[in-house]
Amino acid sequence: MWSGTQRQLLDLILDELIPPGSDGRVPGAGAAGVADFFPSAARYAPDPVGAITTVLAAVAANSPDFASLDRAGRVAVLKEAESEEPDSFATLVRLTYMGYYSRPDIRPLFGVGAHAVHPEGYPVENGEAERLAELTEPVRARGAIHRD
Repeated sequence: MWSGTQRQLLDLILDELIPPGSDGRVPGAGAAGVADFFPSAARYAPDPVGAITTVLAAVAANSPDFASLDRAGRVAVLKEAESEEPDSFATLVRLTYMGYYSRPDIRPLFGVGAHAVHPEGYPVENGEAERLAELTEPVRARGAIHRD
């Protein structure tokens, strides 16, 4: 599917789209292995591998040595690739978010459970009754606004 060089480039791109946390606790999308999600993402995009390969080609054409660029340089190259291949780039971004935030090892790093949201749901703390009453007062004062 992707050569070793393409995969290295893809991981660098993914780490720009979702960079690692500054404290090193949260990995970037490339380091987390999100690229492994893309081949199985055909139900979310018509040709995910083709779209991502198109972005890789645009980035490589605009910057043969993407790895040596600083963050600002990488972002500039990615913006150029986005303007040249907007649909493919949008697919890459959307699938990157899906692949990253759906990982059970990533979700707990953001304070949510590793399990799927349904059927259990996530625990939600009850707010203070006074604060809740204050927030909902305008809605209750407005009255019903639906048709019977």
